[in-house]
Amino acid sequence: MKSANRRCKQCRKKVPAESAFVTQLRAFCSFECLQQFTKSEQGRKTIAKSYLAETRERKQKLKTKSDYLKEAQAAFNAYVRARDKDDACISCGNYVLDDQIGGGWDAGHYRSTGSAPHLRFNLHNCHKQCVKCNRFLSGNVAEYRKGLIHKIGIEKVDALEAMNAVESIGKKEEYLIRIKKIFTKKKQKVLQSKM
Repeated sequence: MKSANRRCKQCRKKVPAESAFVTQLRAFCSFECLQQFTKSEQGRKTIAKSYLAETRERKQKLKTKSDYLKEAQAAFNAYVRARDKDDACISCGNYVLDDQIGGGWDAGHYRSTGSAPHLRFNLHNCHKQCVKCNRFLSGNVAEYRKGLIHKIGIEKVDALEAMNAVESIGKKEEYLIRIKKIFTKKKQKVLQSKM
């Protein structure tokens, strides 16, 4: 099978594929054309873009399940804070200013991710909560339950409390990548609708 001719990226001459000087970037007819291309503005941009793509790919390959879980959780939490943007804290009912050091809001889980990892990405289990209640009052669970009953109803709260699983969901990286994509898109839609 005869290989197709290619054009030199620098001088645009047709060069037979077997005699072309091929790099990851492009094909060149000679080493001199390659040097000229790398010194040009377009060449520098192409090299930088290629380098960034390679770096991104290498970082992606080095990610562990823990990294994927952190990214998915961050996307989920950002969606919950955006969804409940106009609501008060589910536990204490206070409105806190967002410009506090470290931010004023968390996405607090009713049943913690440690005790109920299968409910980590359950939207009924997670609501906007002030930093004071979530971090310093250990979730303020008694008041959280009252606020949750008011928000979603006693039947759903009872169902949430009864949900027990032997093992947690989300053990595969593909699942966590999908969760991140879904909640990133949902957050963008929520923010656009509230503008």
